[in-house]
Amino acid sequence: MGKIALAAVTLDSSDFRKLADFYVKLLEGKIAHEFGDHGVAVGVPGTEIQLNFQNADGYEPPVWPEEPGKQGQMEHLDFIVDNLEEAVNRAVGLGAKKAPQQFIPEIIVMLDPAGHPFCLISK
Repeated sequence: MGKIALAAVTLDSSDFRKLADFYVKLLEGKIAHEFGDHGVAVGVPGTEIQLNFQNADGYEPPVWPEEPGKQGQMEHLDFIVDNLEEAVNRAVGLGAKKAPQQFIPEIIVMLDPAGHPFCLISK
């Protein structure tokens, strides 16, 4: 059987450029490809994986933790960090929010500017 490798994860939003800019700054990455008015790809430093961003008509941010009848998360991103407090402060400074409910001290759930949950995980 041929090899299958993850190349990218694509996130929807109402403003793909704003969301891509957040992740470029958070990850110290860069725009790898532009797809005109359809989206952009951000290279994740140290990997061959890209984060792609595209607009979705009628985009509704997910609610986390999930609530019945509301748009729930369909996936989330996990990032390993050297210093959890610094990473949280950096993400907040770039426009993320700390999720109101947390469960594990070594993992902080954040919400990006489009409302997607992502985790910052202490090394």
